[in-house]
Amino acid sequence: MAFKPVYSQQDVDVIDDECVYKGFFEMHKLTLRHKKFNGEWSQPMTREMMVRGDAVCVLLFDPVADKVLLIEQFRPSLPKSESPWLIELVAGMVEAGESDEEVARRESLEEAGVIVKRLEYLFKFVPSPGGLVEYLRMYAGEFDATSVDVNRTHGLDEENEDIRLHLMTADEAIALLDTDVENASTIMGLQWFALNKAKLVKRWC
Repeated sequence: MAFKPVYSQQDVDVIDDECVYKGFFEMHKLTLRHKKFNGEWSQPMTREMMVRGDAVCVLLFDPVADKVLLIEQFRPSLPKSESPWLIELVAGMVEAGESDEEVARRESLEEAGVIVKRLEYLFKFVPSPGGLVEYLRMYAGEFDATSVDVNRTHGLDEENEDIRLHLMTADEAIALLDTDVENASTIMGLQWFALNKAKLVKRWC
């Protein structure tokens, strides 16, 4: 049975929306009220929201070679982790006027050096709905594993990217779920892959 919320955006009253910081991200201070489950309106409340914009993630899979391509790069916001270098899916922000497919193909070439053949939409999710305005949309992207040079680093110098490639079997990629993978989109993408790999191979082969 599909979940259907009781209320919609019409049941939120934004009294004030103040942009308190604008840089790579934006920070907004909202004053709002919303309908409660008893039908009454809540008291006005203040909430801070970081506005990031939408992004696209790509699970790169070669169904012929049965291989997955993941990337590794530095992330600055991990002071509690053993290492700030994470293994991840290819991903990138959606720029103005870009389609998801364009983002997926651009980022796969920039970050992994591969050309995506077929793309398949998987799902979308909000990574932190309590304080972050962002949708991430997940895709599976078909690529040719024989074109991958794992000895070469990738990424854009102007964006300070330094990306290492990890080409592995599908089973090895799924087995990463038994380790301490910390990137949420990578975990969700691999979980989807573990559950749906057979169907994906049937469609692509």
